[in-house]
Amino acid sequence: MSLPDLRVNSNNSEEINLVFDASHFKREFCLFLFRSNGTNIHYDFQSSEKIVYYKQALAEIRKTHKILSFTIDGRQGVIQLLENMFPSVPIQLCHFHLVQNISRYTTKRPRTECGKELRELILRLKASSEEKFTKKYNELKEKYKEFLKERNESGEFKHKRLRSAFNAIKRQLAYLFTFEKFPHLRIEKTTNSCDGYFSHLKAKVNVHRGISARRKIQMIIKLLSS
Repeated sequence: MSLPDLRVNSNNSEEINLVFDASHFKREFCLFLFRSNGTNIHYDFQSSEKIVYYKQALAEIRKTHKILSFTIDGRQGVIQLLENMFPSVPIQLCHFHLVQNISRYTTKRPRTECGKELRELILRLKASSEEKFTKKYNELKEKYKEFLKERNESGEFKHKRLRSAFNAIKRQLAYLFTFEKFPHLRIEKTTNSCDGYFSHLKAKVNVHRGISARRKIQMIIKLLSS
């Protein structure tokens, strides 16, 4: 399937806080969407979500815009890409995506006290400061240090999912409160701008069930441009 060329909304080197994400439309194609202040800055259709496609799109965007900050979902490889391409631009990880990720590990109804306390902490992320969140995270890690080391008869860790949850927070902690360090930039804490737009587009496309991928793309382009 031949997909449309990259599309860019050029605005003469406008300064922007860039929020971006990608979403699959079933298994037919993947839409890469880049937004700022409620406006579509750039979009691209590809067959899959790969780092190289983010790189191509960002290279196009920086030709016409000065990027002040990034808000991303935390996909593996994207942070490294941004730090290589834009070493001085601050990166904010989406709070909503981290909450979702940790909830998959703890479940919505954790059975252990460790799981309950960790879930309670992550649900307070949106209203937390870096100091308070980090302090509580470290306290929980210390409190349940021995619990998380427990092994079964086969020598495997008994609480693998909770260990993964703690490690996921640790990996992303340095990028969770970037907005606090640069208050003048008014960096968005979530990628909800993109996520909400994806939901809107999918709702429109799903009304026309049975149409080809090309027709769907044409429809989405009209919606993105309107």
